[in-house]
Amino acid sequence: NKQANSKLLFFVSLRLLAVHLLMLRLCCGHLCRRPSRRLFGEVCRRPSPRLFGTTTTGEVSVSSAAMHRSIITQELWGLRTEYGKEAPPPPNADGTRHPSHARVAIRYALSTDGELRNRYESAFGTMRLGVLLEDMDALAGSVAWRYVDDADPSTDPPVLVTASVDEIDVFGKLPLDEDYEMSGEVVWAGTSSLVIVVDLKKLEDGVALRGVFTYVARRGEGGPEKVYALVPETPLEKERYSRVAEQQQKRKEQRKKKAAATTHHQRSYAKDERKIAKLLEASRVARDFPGQADDGLVAMNRTSLRSAQMCHPQERNTAGNVFGGVLLRRALEHAFATAFTFAGAEPRMAGVQRVDFLKPVHVGSLLALTSIITYTENPPPEDNDKLPAFVHVSVQARTWMPE
Repeated sequence: NKQANSKLLFFVSLRLLAVHLLMLRLCCGHLCRRPSRRLFGEVCRRPSPRLFGTTTTGEVSVSSAAMHRSIITQELWGLRTEYGKEAPPPPNADGTRHPSHARVAIRYALSTDGELRNRYESAFGTMRLGVLLEDMDALAGSVAWRYVDDADPSTDPPVLVTASVDEIDVFGKLPLDEDYEMSGEVVWAGTSSLVIVVDLKKLEDGVALRGVFTYVARRGEGGPEKVYALVPETPLEKERYSRVAEQQQKRKEQRKKKAAATTHHQRSYAKDERKIAKLLEASRVARDFPGQADDGLVAMNRTSLRSAQMCHPQERNTAGNVFGGVLLRRALEHAFATAFTFAGAEPRMAGVQRVDFLKPVHVGSLLALTSIITYTENPPPEDNDKLPAFVHVSVQARTWMPE
């Protein structure tokens, strides 16, 4: 329904398919001053030549990579290169770590810091979700860095790669007149992978935004690097560990079944057969007999939106490639624009289902985004003023590297 709805929520299904790059699947819906250290949490210990190497290998310094990012991301990246009392402790004698070893927290003092508030303000008077996604990715990376650090200055930690964003949930609006704290910790560790939960909390309330990130440790150009086993301590840590371990096991089983179309898949599709048939029938009427089409019916191919942008050096991470947080922000803002132009009303993101990073995106490549509305859901007429409408947006992204 193309009629404006003041309570529009949107989900995004994003796929970044690339000629050299990455693939994302999303389902949703600056010049900076140095902030006061008193506002921020953990300080990481030593720089790694491998993580923060020289320009001769394509890597860039932390200061060069961070200077064009948000104030919070600057601080988070800077903490990895500084010595201090808050350095990660050495691993346990049995080669394990606790979640508390790698916990990172950072505060947004929006109520008292006018400059910080200005930098995070959206066109609608709330915090910019796209910029917050950059910060969440940076904080998750700092958590992963602290976790894999062996506390030995003579060795280099493995290279850390964002493998996926498993989900992002939005629990309400993010007003600019409140203070927030973003924190993250490892909730599960596999052989070479880490699952990290990042929460943005209102200081006067509960969690407003939550993201789940998966990082993989690699040894240079080689294969996976083994990470420390995780030993949860508190009841909450144990509950999270068990839940994620169960999810990981289910995903392994799903990957095994995905190779071929099974009877199970056919039964799953049959459940929605009537709904699909109804949608197809309406579309055939609109195609063949436009004068008889229902009001508000819009052909899917008319909902597409396209954009293309170059990837510039100012968007690099410390490895010299385009920062994953920048890609998340671009994808989210493209999906937002798609939902906005389709509905004619301000959309609010409901959540991100999953993002998969398969390959790095290189500076100098062209990133092209193409979106389309794949599904809409309106509330019953009697609840039209009480309940939101939902819009699902699918986005494909491709990259080309000029010759």
